[in-house]
This record gives sequence, C-alpha cells and structure tokens, in this order.
Amino acid sequence: MLDDSHLNEFTGGDRDLQKQVLAIFLEHAPKYLETLCASGNDTWRSDAHKLKGAARSIGAWRLACEAERAEQMGYPGVDDPRRARVSKELLTRLEQTVLVIKNRDHDK
Repeated sequence: MLDDSHLNEFTGGDRDLQKQVLAIFLEHAPKYLETLCASGNDTWRSDAHKLKGAARSIGAWRLACEAERAEQMGYPGVDDPRRARVSKELLTRLEQTVLVIKNRDHDK
C-alpha cells in the first residue's frame, strides 16, 4: 500500500520527517476527497490533481493511480456514472492507505 523505499528517499530516511509527512497526508487527503466528491463540484480535476500529488508524495501508488484516472476525466457531471464509480474507488483506496499509515505508527 505504501512504498517504503520511496518514502525513505523522499524524506532522506528521517523517521521524524516521515511521521510529519504522513500526518500532513492524513490531515489533508480526506479533505481533498471530500471536496472532490461534493455534489456540484466544479473543481473536480484540480481536486483530483491535489489528491494524486499527496498520494505520490508518500508512495501510495494505487491511490495516486485512481486519482490520476479521476483527473483525466476532466469535469464529469453529477449524473455521470463514472463519477460515482471513481469516487467509490478513491474512498476505498484512501481508507486502505489511512489504515496502513495508522498500523505503521503502531508497529514502530
């Protein structure tokens, strides 16, 4: 779920910095997804881009890939069935990533 080698490289192996980066992710990523999935969102693409960048920064590649798919959709209408499918998949992948991060904190 998380690419530890990427996170180590991104933070120079600094465990305290890793905790800070992951805490920032936990604080912001759910808000990006909430805004992205909000009814009538006219900033779908930029919100998906923010989530993609946040996921990439910590090495959450599956989440980043799904966020990129959302970004490439452009601006789907509220009734666009792709929107609901992608939103559901993003939520699932974000929940999985959050669990991995929280379990990581308990393991160390």
